[in-house]
Amino acid sequence: MNRQKIASRISWITLAGNVVLSGVKVIVGLATGSLVVLSDAAHSASDAFSTILVLFGLHVANQPPDEKHPYGHGRAETIVAKIIALMLVAIGLNFGFSAIKAIWQKSYHIPGISALWVSLLSIAAKEIMYQYTYHVGKKIDSTALLADAWHHRSDAISSVAALLGVFFARLGYPVFDPLMTIVVALILIKVGWDMVFKIIDELMDAQVDPETLGAIEEVILAIPGVQSLRSLKAHKYGAEHHVDCTITVPSHFDVGEGHDLSHEVTARIEKEFESVTHVDIHIEPHLEQGEQH
Repeated sequence: MNRQKIASRISWITLAGNVVLSGVKVIVGLATGSLVVLSDAAHSASDAFSTILVLFGLHVANQPPDEKHPYGHGRAETIVAKIIALMLVAIGLNFGFSAIKAIWQKSYHIPGISALWVSLLSIAAKEIMYQYTYHVGKKIDSTALLADAWHHRSDAISSVAALLGVFFARLGYPVFDPLMTIVVALILIKVGWDMVFKIIDELMDAQVDPETLGAIEEVILAIPGVQSLRSLKAHKYGAEHHVDCTITVPSHFDVGEGHDLSHEVTARIEKEFESVTHVDIHIEPHLEQGEQH
């Protein structure tokens, strides 16, 4: 099964789960009058919407390069991940404001017992979705799926907060319902904010981690004919990686030999690192100490 089919399958499964879960939470939230359960319902609904965005992003990212996008459409996944992150921040701010308003106006009351059960259901369901989506996202190196996975995890955490809010409200402290809504809001804002900055790095072609860079360097220098390596750069492009570098070759090499060596270096990198789809190599003659161009 190819990468897009794997990602699409898990996205459709979690989409169905989120639609059902958000519907149940809305019904219970309205029936019990629990603000924290309603905020949790909105979070699950945003999960469903984010999964739709993931499906769209995966579809676009899978399109072949064209005249306008010669490097392909891999960044579609990154863009979707950023939208999801900003959604989390916006939803958190909205429910934080609603909870503060409810506390200020003292418009809170004790929710019904069903609000407890739906929170427990949500914790279990969302943690399963997180584990499943995160595992597959790491396996196929999908920024969009990983963002969606953290959306599931933040929903599981917010459901814990909802559970605590309903529990203490039913013990006779109804203010805990909007108080824990604020906790849910802060979780959403924190997760979304962290994701935004991580995605910005990718959009700005930030260098990959030193371990990956060192592994690429080791592969290149092990190839016979490569005398030295300079200006090695590698960055993510959606689920792909692009590599740029300068290698020096023996000064007696002619153009054909240098060309053949660059192809060998490219083939070796792409073989060792499956996510690398673009390698740009600049060749220079290797000069011994004291020699000049």
